[in-house]
Amino acid sequence: MGDEGLTGLGRRSALGVGGAAISGVATIGSVLIANHSLDASELGTFMVAISLVAMVQGLGSLGTDGGLQYFVPATTAVEAQSLVRRVAQPVLVLGVLAAVAFWVGAPWLATLVGDQGDDGAQRVVRAIVWVAPFAALNELVFGALRSCDRILEMVVLDRCVRPIAQVLTMMVVALLGGSATALTVAWAGPIALAVVAGVVLLARPSTFGRVGGESPSVGTGEFWAYTSPRALARVAQVLTQRLDVILLAAIGTVADAGVYGTVSRCMIAGVFVATAVQQTVQPRLRRLVVAGDMGSVKQMYGATTTWLVLSTWPVYLVLAIFAPVVLEVFGPGVVRGQWALSILCSTMLVASACGLVDVVLLMVGRSWASTIIVFVALAANVALNLILIPVWGLNGSAVAWSVSILITNLIPLSLTSRLGLHPWGGPLSVAILTSIGCIAVPLLVLRLAVGAGTVSLLVGAAIGGGAYSAAVWRGRRMLLLDHFAEDVRRGVHQR
Repeated sequence: MGDEGLTGLGRRSALGVGGAAISGVATIGSVLIANHSLDASELGTFMVAISLVAMVQGLGSLGTDGGLQYFVPATTAVEAQSLVRRVAQPVLVLGVLAAVAFWVGAPWLATLVGDQGDDGAQRVVRAIVWVAPFAALNELVFGALRSCDRILEMVVLDRCVRPIAQVLTMMVVALLGGSATALTVAWAGPIALAVVAGVVLLARPSTFGRVGGESPSVGTGEFWAYTSPRALARVAQVLTQRLDVILLAAIGTVADAGVYGTVSRCMIAGVFVATAVQQTVQPRLRRLVVAGDMGSVKQMYGATTTWLVLSTWPVYLVLAIFAPVVLEVFGPGVVRGQWALSILCSTMLVASACGLVDVVLLMVGRSWASTIIVFVALAANVALNLILIPVWGLNGSAVAWSVSILITNLIPLSLTSRLGLHPWGGPLSVAILTSIGCIAVPLLVLRLAVGAGTVSLLVGAAIGGGAYSAAVWRGRRMLLLDHFAEDVRRGVHQR
């Protein structure tokens, strides 16, 4: 087997990881600003508000980003642009309806999730009304750019400009002594700006210049027949990822929701890497499936999973083992979320080792199987949250989410493995063993021998980081990093 599955993969992955790094750091920055600017109750309401926006982003897209990933690479440039315009209309309508629902339902939402007084909570909820239409279009716009192979433009707008602008605007508001409402507006504004910039790009025919498919038309019915299960699956995914914060505020306390929101944002900073690689390589993966080159699909799956483990396991291990030290940065009140952070990050070690399994399942046409799996995960998540929050509080939410994560990774992995598509092999095994031996072992030894402190974390990071870098460099060929580096260099020289 040749290296067709690796061609162009290094450049795409480098763009994705670079953008994810910037977005992850900026996300942590925005959470830090919120934690140090708001009291416990206001922080919880802020976290609920941004969770509501995230739900609109996912639910309002109607799964169109996945549909575009599937159809655009196989069609002509003219038809691709027409398809994007057609599917954007119902998404925009849904975004407007969401805005109306937020405005009308603000009193009820405030009563549900706010314990700082109805007026304050209502103001925060209504502060996100105006951004709802833009939030609904967000995933469609950037999914369309990815499907057109405009990865650089997507990364710059969605992974760099937007999160950096969020940090800067929130910083200004915080320095001026702004309220939770003002911080919410500062966080939401850059979303609208990024979406508008993406729409401007999509309005240009040249944006579709790299679309080289042969299908002259995609029927609206055909598009929604494929996308509908993805829309349902997206509903379940978003609710699984975001409903726990709202349930925690409603069943537990808003203060717990604030702490858990902070913890989950720390964990999600690592998820950004997986999401970014997934989004940047998905168009290429779909083209290989269309061409029937399943050997290259497996090769790409294995390589991206290996690189995901190399880039995310060290972060997750540090967060899981030294959770108290990490959370202390956000304030002493957040340290009580240490077990929740350890639980979630330990779970993400398994998820990273499964790689882009859901994408592979989707690209081979198993959209209904993926949909059923995410609904099973949602049912487990809601049931466990209702059972565990009254008993364990935010730790119960962490357990519920962890179970959902395992369901949405291990079951799809079993299905793709039956098709001969799995990431396992020498490179992935070496990546896992390197992370365990160089990072986990020294950190655990220091944690058990000395305790969780800043000094022990820094010593462990220095020892583990040095050993890890040396081991990765020595095993760079086995880890496919030579392909990665050569592909990046070739891309730079071509520009």
